[in-house]
Amino acid sequence: MSSKKWAKVDKAYDFFLKKFKEGKVFSLQELSDETGWSNSTVTTYLRKKWTSLLEQVEGGYKVTEVVTTYSKTTFRQHQSQNDEVEKLLHQVLLEKAVSACVSAIEIYNKPNFQHREETFSILMTNAWELLLKAKLIKDSGEEPSAIYVKNREHFVISPSGNHKTISLGVALNRLQAQGKVPIVVGDNIKLLMNIRDDSVHFMCGDLELSTRIQEIGTAALKNFMTLTMDWFKYDFSRYNFYLMPVSFFHLSDVASFSVDNEVKSNLLNYLKAVEKEHESEKDANYAISLKLHTKLVKTTNDEALQVRLTNDPDAPEIVLSEEDALRNYPHDYHELIDILKERYTNFKQNSKFHDQMRTLKAEGERYCKVRRLDPDNPNSINKTFYHNRVIDQFDQWYERVKVK
Repeated sequence: MSSKKWAKVDKAYDFFLKKFKEGKVFSLQELSDETGWSNSTVTTYLRKKWTSLLEQVEGGYKVTEVVTTYSKTTFRQHQSQNDEVEKLLHQVLLEKAVSACVSAIEIYNKPNFQHREETFSILMTNAWELLLKAKLIKDSGEEPSAIYVKNREHFVISPSGNHKTISLGVALNRLQAQGKVPIVVGDNIKLLMNIRDDSVHFMCGDLELSTRIQEIGTAALKNFMTLTMDWFKYDFSRYNFYLMPVSFFHLSDVASFSVDNEVKSNLLNYLKAVEKEHESEKDANYAISLKLHTKLVKTTNDEALQVRLTNDPDAPEIVLSEEDALRNYPHDYHELIDILKERYTNFKQNSKFHDQMRTLKAEGERYCKVRRLDPDNPNSINKTFYHNRVIDQFDQWYERVKVK
């Protein structure tokens, strides 16, 4: 863009920031007059660039809090049609972090890869290190020294002549001390670091260990996405962020891990001990580990595996218990209320809330499931259990507690 065009962009940024701080409604004509853009240009930007930035209200438009995520430089980047605006240091680290994370997923999901867990743990911890450093640099006002290693009053220089930067552990400790990384996320990262550090000992396959590490890795991906979106408003829509379930592998494919029984036992015991500390974790945004199950579901997808009912006594048997059905409905009413109270700043158990609950219950098993406390007794008392989709729905109605 020419300097004249950048001047208009800067005027728009100043205008939006001022209107947000004042909380005032404005018209598109006011914006046009302030910036010098034509009405058609303003209308185009409204449709293509400002869908989350501006909210239409009675009498005009209001600026949303999204404007607070921009500086004058990043707003120029947002408006630019190409990469002519130089990226900030935290943005460079952020893109590298996401690239490392995507690479970890791609490696893990390769059908025949002999070191999938080791390589995943190395790439995923690298992704976390870059992400945490990006946060530290952004919070410092783009000051690179925020991640430099310091020895008393002097920065440490590496043998290559560059500044030595802090480790993942140090970056994590700093952000946790500031309350910006939840404890469960920090412990999940530490589990990954332990897996990475121990991976040099692994030489032969062990399915149990592979399964445990996939559960920790899946939670790491969820945590990574959540913090990246909270901190940087990053758009992950162009990626598929998931790991292929271990149950899709042949046993011969799961051949990364190793070990003599003592090493394996020590690591498994450590992973289980840390997971046990977070058994009562209520925040659905973060997890220490996530279990994946292969399930049969109804679908019209042409690629789906087909099954049919048969009276053949030699056919494989599938048994679904009521406990299996309820696994997707993990919260009773009181647990759900506790989660909502901690999750939102403006949550109240008032008539509005009870109306919302009635609306969700009317949707049936999409949101909740009713079961008898004594399944064999038709006169038993009923109890309602709720799906995590309920929490997703309440996210649209209430204001989330912000992660610093």
